[in-house]
Amino acid sequence: MQQQLYINNVRMMILNLTPRLKIIADSIQGFETLADIGSDHAYLPIYLIKNRRVKSVIATDVNSGPAEISRKRIKNHGLESKISVREGSGLRVINSGEAEVIVIAGMGGILIGDILDKGIDAAKSAKLLILQPMRDSEKVREWLLEHGFDIIDEELVKDQDKIYEVIWSQPGEEAGEAKGPLLIGEKIIEKKHPLLEEFINRKVKELEKIMIALEAMDSDNCRERAEECRAMLAYYREVAEWAR
Repeated sequence: MQQQLYINNVRMMILNLTPRLKIIADSIQGFETLADIGSDHAYLPIYLIKNRRVKSVIATDVNSGPAEISRKRIKNHGLESKISVREGSGLRVINSGEAEVIVIAGMGGILIGDILDKGIDAAKSAKLLILQPMRDSEKVREWLLEHGFDIIDEELVKDQDKIYEVIWSQPGEEAGEAKGPLLIGEKIIEKKHPLLEEFINRKVKELEKIMIALEAMDSDNCRERAEECRAMLAYYREVAEWAR
């Protein structure tokens, strides 16, 4: 009885995604296959299958512990025939053409770029990439543009007092060039996103703290970094002024 109650509670928890995962799930419709890279215990794959967003999912994890937890949760939902779990690094465990949608969420932007770099055949064969960098989102945009991927939409979402960025992209015809700094997505700026001002204010405060720390140090590297921070601050403030 207690075991069944635990299973039912787990099922209910999994079906209620966090806002940063829910915005990803809600954007997926009309596809059959999906790969969730670094699946975080298969929350998203289970939700997608339960809500008939896709027909099958490959959930991956580089570590055996989280992968085993995913297998158990998938089994509790009776979804072993629809969700497979693979252990391995990034897109290396995904074959070209195997996933129409690829989700890489909850990682740093540099790591996301590295994953895409090492699995570029799988990435280019997908119809849609959904990327949610925890930091260094400009590195993700830079990678996408340099490798011929079009950024089709971007969103900001607030989750537990943090603001996350989500990027939707698809393979394009040729590599492009950034029209300006990549610190904020063009789509976010164009739509004057309701969270944009708060997002910028947080970035400004972070940079101001870094500037104070750098001023206490005296080295060429610190001076160079301080100059970079000043340029970033100027950009954020310019966008903030325009978005008002």
